[in-house]
Amino acid sequence: MPQAYLTIDDSPTRDTDKLVDFLVEQEIPAVLYCIGGAYEELGLQCEGMEVMPDPIVRAIERGFIIGNHTYTHQRANDLTLEQEIEEIEKTEAQIEKLYKRAGKTRPHKLFRFPHIDRGAAANVLDFSKLSAADEPVLKELFWSGLCVDIQPQTEALLEKKNKLQAYLKREGFTADIFKGVTFPWYTDTEMAEAVDNLYTFSTADWMLNPDFKPHSKDWTYQSLDALKGKIDSDPWLHRDDSKNIVLMHDHNKLFDTFKALVLHMKSKGVEFISI
Repeated sequence: MPQAYLTIDDSPTRDTDKLVDFLVEQEIPAVLYCIGGAYEELGLQCEGMEVMPDPIVRAIERGFIIGNHTYTHQRANDLTLEQEIEEIEKTEAQIEKLYKRAGKTRPHKLFRFPHIDRGAAANVLDFSKLSAADEPVLKELFWSGLCVDIQPQTEALLEKKNKLQAYLKREGFTADIFKGVTFPWYTDTEMAEAVDNLYTFSTADWMLNPDFKPHSKDWTYQSLDALKGKIDSDPWLHRDDSKNIVLMHDHNKLFDTFKALVLHMKSKGVEFISI
């Protein structure tokens, strides 16, 4: 049976309690990567833990793991190294406070970069070091549907990305909790060494957020059926010789799409497992 870890970006929202209730009902564990402060992006209004802490406290109380997704969801490439670290540390303070409020010990320090911008814009990985077999797989994984110009990779971008990895490692962040991912394009590349939390399958659910509609006419996926087709046709998600890390989103107005896609994956035999 295919097995996957469910990871969810951009909590908290007005629908976080509803999302958590649904996952508890389905007996599905998940990591919620949370934003510290309020921000606005492409018409999407997000409150963050500073404004809306209670849903995250309740999620912690119910056994969900909270990860860091920065303070204002900016691309790391658009910030200085010092600004990105400040974004991370301000959110860390929020997470520690909410675990304390919930009366729970924080089990792991987890971090995911917004937009999967690891400090080098769309150069998520050093694509120059990939094999001919791995390169198309990983470009499809990380570039499909990106709303950003793909810039040439430079030494300065690589240096910033490496410095952020060193910072995360020094501060005790980890990705080692995702066990059993054995795809060669994961184990034989820098994905296996990443301290931040990457993924092996994205549902692209965010493309159906109605708040994004004015921007979405050229996006790859325009309907729920198209997203279900993405799930059905993925060559890696349904294999039982490796676990997957699935990326989804917690947005206002997106819950119905989220629920439909989770149930669709379950109907196709995907079992969501604990870290």
